[in-house]
Amino acid sequence: MSTQPTSAWIGHYLKTTFRAMQKNRLHSFLNIAGMSVAFTCSILLLLSVYNDLSYDQFHENKDKLFKVYNFSSKTDGVELSNTMGFPMGPALKSENIGIQKSTRIKNGGNKIRYKQKELDISTTFVDNDFFSMFSFPILKGNHSSPLGNLSDIVLSDETAAKIFSSDEDPVGKTIEVKMGGEWKSLVVSAVIKAKPQNSSIGYAALVRIELDNNYAAQKDQWFTQHHSVYVQLAPNTTQANVEQRLRAFSKKYIPTDEQYLREKGYIPDARGDMEGIRLLPISDIHFNAEIGTGNTTSRSFLYILILTAVVILVIACFNFINLNIGISFTRSKEIGIRKCLGAGKSQIWLQIWGESLVTAFIAMAIGIVASLLLVKGFNKLFITRIDSSLLYQPQIVLLLLAILILVSFFAGSYPAFVMTRLKTVEILKGKISMKSNGLFRNTLVAVQFMIATILICTTIVIYEQFQHLRKAPLGYNTSSIVSVPINNEANGKNIVRQMRMRLASQTSVVGVTGTSVNLGLGTDGSVSKWSSTFGYKGKDVQTSWVTADVDFLKTMGIAPKEGRDLSSEYMSDTANAVIVTESMARQLTGGSAVGLSFFSDSSKPKWNVVGVIPDFHFYSMYQSTEPLTIRVTAGNEMSYALIRVNTNNPAATMDLIKSVYAEIEPRKEFRGSFVNENVDRWYENEKRLSKMFSIAASVAIVLCCMGLFGITLIVIAQRVKEIGVRKVLGASVTGIAVLVSRSFIRPVIVAIVIASPVAWWIMQKWLQDFSYRITISWWMFALTGFTALLIAVMTISYQAIKAALANPVKSLRTE
Repeated sequence: MSTQPTSAWIGHYLKTTFRAMQKNRLHSFLNIAGMSVAFTCSILLLLSVYNDLSYDQFHENKDKLFKVYNFSSKTDGVELSNTMGFPMGPALKSENIGIQKSTRIKNGGNKIRYKQKELDISTTFVDNDFFSMFSFPILKGNHSSPLGNLSDIVLSDETAAKIFSSDEDPVGKTIEVKMGGEWKSLVVSAVIKAKPQNSSIGYAALVRIELDNNYAAQKDQWFTQHHSVYVQLAPNTTQANVEQRLRAFSKKYIPTDEQYLREKGYIPDARGDMEGIRLLPISDIHFNAEIGTGNTTSRSFLYILILTAVVILVIACFNFINLNIGISFTRSKEIGIRKCLGAGKSQIWLQIWGESLVTAFIAMAIGIVASLLLVKGFNKLFITRIDSSLLYQPQIVLLLLAILILVSFFAGSYPAFVMTRLKTVEILKGKISMKSNGLFRNTLVAVQFMIATILICTTIVIYEQFQHLRKAPLGYNTSSIVSVPINNEANGKNIVRQMRMRLASQTSVVGVTGTSVNLGLGTDGSVSKWSSTFGYKGKDVQTSWVTADVDFLKTMGIAPKEGRDLSSEYMSDTANAVIVTESMARQLTGGSAVGLSFFSDSSKPKWNVVGVIPDFHFYSMYQSTEPLTIRVTAGNEMSYALIRVNTNNPAATMDLIKSVYAEIEPRKEFRGSFVNENVDRWYENEKRLSKMFSIAASVAIVLCCMGLFGITLIVIAQRVKEIGVRKVLGASVTGIAVLVSRSFIRPVIVAIVIASPVAWWIMQKWLQDFSYRITISWWMFALTGFTALLIAVMTISYQAIKAALANPVKSLRTE
């Protein structure tokens, strides 16, 4: 059978399609432009979702890999923690509860030295099972047991390239690693491929966890918790089975008194447990902000991205439908003649739908090109790491083809269906008008503006919540404190002392101290938290710990409730002195806590309480305030210098601090930042969400306006004679403009009325995830409604006034 008739048929319809597009250039432009914008936004959003969903999916054993976490069910919610003590990992593996392998992962040293080269490279402590559990390929060296000896170290290929020359084989070479202030000589046993971009677990150099300086003292301490534990389940074992066995495991190693827990406000959860150990699948780690690892993203955020992409496409499709129906009625004679010449309903339907497919295809092509050009800007704006190469993935190509066919069918099938139902006689007699389709047209306009209104309102609420989080008082003055990560942490306390001495004469500097934990999320990207539980007078006391230097309260701007600041004037403050928050003091005593002494570890000296301060947000506003103990230790380690300033020229003060730091640690990178900038980094997700919705709302409004503009043109063109007659009979320009605009303003008002309570309900649900949140106010809906209505009026009024000002004689003569 010859293919020529089919080719001729396709060529004929393509020629007809392009002639129709050329004849109706403005409406074709509006259709293609609207769909192109929608496709561009949707492609970028879907690529972002695809990238996030791919996290940790490359591990061969992903269905058997889990992260271990603790949970506590309380009246005010469930608390989760992923920090464990040193005994946890080995005990889980040895107890025969369905766990085949385990590895502990703990951040360690930060320097590596080879010959005359010294680099700031972090070291990660792990167990040897790490390499058989996770699918990080070993490129060279010992494949079977890379960390079989305590003297072994495994480098990523990126790290190896920084340390060794290109012609030097790293395997077998001895390098020095600084851990806990000590240099240790280790032998490179293997080189492993650097972690993929979509991996929650990162590394630069890997060593055995037994090399940690505190391992010998803490290897049997269950309640000194500071690292993560990952496990791999045995074959034919399920998560539910292992979690059931973990109940007995907890009772054996971490026994608790249920009566005591009930008195402390613990309640049974859905499984009947008040606290215990459970497993988080590795595929969920990237989506759990509380106990996840790395740059986490909530699944609800991804659902919002998908919904936003769909919503933008739906708005563009509604425009497409409205414009195509409107323009199809101007082609009614063409359709009638085709029917007279024998064209059937299927042929008419294929012609109209084929035109929609061609339009959608052109728009999709433009959208793909635009996405490739905008991907870098999208990554920068939304802090994502999507790669344009994702567009060539087979799954993405198939998804785009499916979207193209679905959108073209959704947008083109209804106009095609309407045209096939027209009767040939009525068409040729000119009895077809668009008035009968006013209800359907107005419904689509109302739905479009309803979606746009919800997006505008959502944008306002998310922005207000973001501002509330970043500006809420944390208990100290964030805008006047500079945080400086110290490169040589082992000598950190001396570095802080030198900075204090050199800045003492500067009137712009109020105080200098040091801490083991940064305030906010600094430029070094480091986040750490150390907590422990210990017995005191027959009860359990839980607290987070922060190591600090003298003048801590002075620098933070915190006034003590009782007692005093840590001070160099007291010899007792050189070691084992602590300041506790009020909630910590309440755990220790019902009265004054100053002067109390307590053991957190019976093998170490007592801690002496010298001050009590109000509870404050040392960590983000996602978490409620919790007991905190600020301690001074005898060691010399310190991770951050904090400098409180009082100046009208912050840039000059930052330069001063930078120059002083350069004198103390020459040739080291200065990574100082104001704490208010660090606090802003805590809420990048909210900031990203706010940006995304503001852009989505803008795109939705633009698409709505384009559709409304096109429909207005069509309707006015059909009512030219009516407008001319009204003007001849004395109707004013204002009266005619209002008459034309009224039919379009009504669906917009209906949309605002329906959208407002829907937006309120959605945002109320979203705000429930925050411990500290804003109250949704009436003005947000008033502003949203006014904005949507104003935009609609401005879109319509130009064409309406233009039609009202037209010469009626010309319009009547033309008709």
